[in-house]
Amino acid sequence: MLEPDGLVVGGERVPFRRLAAAGGVELETRLADDPPGLRLEVTLRNPGRAEVVPGRVGMVVPASLAQVLEHGWQSWSVVRRCSPTDRRPERASSPGLVKRMHLADPDSAGETVNGDQFLLWDAGVAGFLAGGRHLSTVEARPDGLVAWALLDSTAIAPGAELQLDPLWISGGEPGPLYSAYAERWGATGQARPAATAPTGWCSWYHYFDRVTPRDVDDNTRLASSHRLGMVQIDDGWQAAIGDWTRAAPGWPGGTAAAAGRIRARGLTPGLWTAPFLVAENSAVAGRHPDWLVRRPDGLPVRSAYNPQWGGWAHALDTTHPGALDYLRSTFTALRAEGFDYHKIDFCYAAAAPGLRHDGSATRAGALRLGLQAVRDGIGDDAFLLGCGCPFGPAVGVVDAMRVSADVAPTWASEHRLAGFDETLPSLRNALAATLLRAPLHRRLWANDPDCLMLRPTQTGLEPWQRRLQAAVVAGTGGFAIVSDDLALLGDDEWETLEMVVSAGSDQPLDIEDPFADPLRITGRSTALVASADAGGQLPPGGGRTVLEASGPGGAARLVELDRA
Repeated sequence: MLEPDGLVVGGERVPFRRLAAAGGVELETRLADDPPGLRLEVTLRNPGRAEVVPGRVGMVVPASLAQVLEHGWQSWSVVRRCSPTDRRPERASSPGLVKRMHLADPDSAGETVNGDQFLLWDAGVAGFLAGGRHLSTVEARPDGLVAWALLDSTAIAPGAELQLDPLWISGGEPGPLYSAYAERWGATGQARPAATAPTGWCSWYHYFDRVTPRDVDDNTRLASSHRLGMVQIDDGWQAAIGDWTRAAPGWPGGTAAAAGRIRARGLTPGLWTAPFLVAENSAVAGRHPDWLVRRPDGLPVRSAYNPQWGGWAHALDTTHPGALDYLRSTFTALRAEGFDYHKIDFCYAAAAPGLRHDGSATRAGALRLGLQAVRDGIGDDAFLLGCGCPFGPAVGVVDAMRVSADVAPTWASEHRLAGFDETLPSLRNALAATLLRAPLHRRLWANDPDCLMLRPTQTGLEPWQRRLQAAVVAGTGGFAIVSDDLALLGDDEWETLEMVVSAGSDQPLDIEDPFADPLRITGRSTALVASADAGGQLPPGGGRTVLEASGPGGAARLVELDRA
């Protein structure tokens, strides 16, 4: 059985024991059987007369790692199978914003191979079972792993103590352990895995930031005549990033009028926001500069850049009481307008490194406060989808989570991002991450593989690629949100959507062997066979059945790959 043999605090390593001291703190450990593994709990105490800032605490576990699943902390971050030595040193020279966006520990970029929150390898798993106290990452090393609790600048006062999130460690077959770990993570974090995911339409991948009320109305009419129950207005409706109660010019009556027209057709109104970003040109930034996360030099932290937003957007300080009141009142108002479905994007911004109103808060704690303020505003019965969101702090607050990079109407991206190519929008990247994160579905939340694009024109996707996406969406949860101009869909496309909805595997999923190729992802009544090799084709071979659903009526093929 795998067991820890060391503890690291402040760069000082000591042998693992029930009571230890390192880095100016005392550590008490509790190691308990939790078959098929062990559950480790660690408490830090400050016995001195001055406060101590541990920075990070590591738990060292000897192990033999041949292959690992590397993944960053949030929805779009890299997910890939690799060796523990494939560090991608080019990441070290990436812009600071890129590293902060994709890694829980930006300083590790190009230096180590990590699994943020948990590390799965060919013979085991080690992962933290909660994420509200602190961020975490598990570093792969030639002789084993180090599970790091990232405490940021949190200080422990004299005589005080700090409890770390529990860690679960187990050796064995990686497929069953992936599911077992996700099950424990969800239970410990009081996950919300049971909310019914709607089938609907989203404006983004056809209209992007140029969406108009007429576009929404035209597609609402078509959605209401087919098997779609929700209409989500995406980016482009707002006056400015951060000013979520003011619509842009060209939206008469604002979002309330649009929601009313959607509801009049019998559909659920949905809305996109990025609640933890504040654009430089927003009213919020001008009126409340004290609500922004700051750098040591006093300037606001930059967390996103988009020319369509007017340039830079800053991080909202979600530890500031005024900012939290703003979030709660904003989302209470949007819910009152009729929006029962909310997609909140770029959530990593709330966990940006920087100086906050509450200097004792970890980045995870700050994000959790912001997420909870949104949930308080929309109410417990509204549907909340996180995107660009660190996973750990979101468990127990969101109903669904994007688990991949953005899709795109192209198979592969034409761009490059040193060491982070898997994060770029493309259908290939989105499918690979969706497959490799399948066991999180209905254990932590409903997995969102991003939008379906079925349109046969105005796209760079070939027919087999569109059918493949439909099969993967069905086989990994059936979270089906179409993002085409619905007027472009013909009988074949509507039939494909109907099959996705009917055959969707909306149940906990397992990967038989996460390091096999192709992968076999199974639910209680489905089996999906596909490759997660982003450098190849998904799946190889022509005419191969992609999804099989077996039940009382026997086996049914959903999609076959046909490149002829």
